[in-house]
Amino acid sequence: MKPSADNHDVTEICRLAAQIPEPTNFFQGVGDLSGILPGKILCFARRHASELLGNPTQQAQQTDQHHRCVLLVAARGSGQLCLDADTFALDEGQAQFISPFQFHSYAAIEPEEICWIFITFEILSLAEIEPLRSCPSRPLGPTEWMLVRELLQCWLCEDRRSLLAHHLGLLLRRLGAIGSPRLSGPAGGSPNSEADLIARVNSYVLPRLDQPLRLKQLAQALGDSESHLRAKFRLRTGGSLGRHLRQLRLQKACRLLHTTALNITEIADRCGFDSVYSFSKTFKTGCGVSPRAYRRGAG
Repeated sequence: MKPSADNHDVTEICRLAAQIPEPTNFFQGVGDLSGILPGKILCFARRHASELLGNPTQQAQQTDQHHRCVLLVAARGSGQLCLDADTFALDEGQAQFISPFQFHSYAAIEPEEICWIFITFEILSLAEIEPLRSCPSRPLGPTEWMLVRELLQCWLCEDRRSLLAHHLGLLLRRLGAIGSPRLSGPAGGSPNSEADLIARVNSYVLPRLDQPLRLKQLAQALGDSESHLRAKFRLRTGGSLGRHLRQLRLQKACRLLHTTALNITEIADRCGFDSVYSFSKTFKTGCGVSPRAYRRGAG
């Protein structure tokens, strides 16, 4: 699908995106949180597919453990996204919303030179983002492209950054009002794609994260042998299946630490660890800080 704007508009948006400097801190943004408007907004761009492809566990360590929302706009280039247990197509000229603590990985991005714009933010009113949760990508029309352009112009001009929340809030509302994509279901990945394999694994594992899970059990559920599933996962994703499963547990632990008052022992149990010691050691290795430090805001 081609962008729903003339080529000049998209070219201008890509030109603006190329000027965005790489953030020094991906968890600090612009604007306070208040009312229904988004706040703590941060913009950055990716111009090469190779920046987004690779080991899904390494991607997850950088992106799935935080409480920020992500709006991804594909100005140039298309691909596939695995969101938790679903696979969605992201075509050129579309936007995809990614919820806080939601597992996501990318596959089949082409061409190599792309322009994908990431707008991350926080919001107090969850009702404002509910229509976008776990839904297929939304097409951008001329008004949405105009709002994206305004967002980038405001981001690049510090004197105009006070307008970021208003532009982003309007963009989210317009995207949330487009059609009823929940009814159409996931789209994109072929049965043999990287994104589809990850989605099939996640579909079985995510509802069972509070239980000890053997790889043999997972392989049988997917109609495969353990050795073949391990080899297939590594071949298609470049990462270890066992490490991927641990990452899913850590993702759930991060969400519980941030959103509940459960103690560390309860969280370890709900995430399928056999002891607090095992949980704390695995968490610090995977997240860089202890569970208690993460809860205090170090994550």
